[in-house]
Amino acid sequence: MLLGLAIGTWVGGFDILYACQDLEFDRGHGLRSIPVRFGVPAALAISRALHLVTVLCLAALGVVAGLGPVYHAGSALVAMLLVYEQSLVSADDLSQVKRAFDLNGYVGLLYLLTTGVALYVG
Repeated sequence: MLLGLAIGTWVGGFDILYACQDLEFDRGHGLRSIPVRFGVPAALAISRALHLVTVLCLAALGVVAGLGPVYHAGSALVAMLLVYEQSLVSADDLSQVKRAFDLNGYVGLLYLLTTGVALYVG
């Protein structure tokens, strides 16, 4: 359940970032995206809150499952990448969403690699 929540909030948090760049399209087509409904600054705050939940769930999963220091180090690196990803995008400058998108792919690979090592190597 913790892993599912972590993945859902990770993807949801990034999807909101990505949706911010489509604000005018969404408005023009009557779509009710989070950035349209709440505005870009609030959408970014929601995205950040979701990524915080992601990090908390990953940390809790490591404790509950007894995954050890490799897992926790990997989760800490994931948290740092998410912080950096969030720092790339602001309400005044959405030009770095593509960089954040590319970085988000590394988040998943890093988590997979460190979790695999934690499970199979110890």
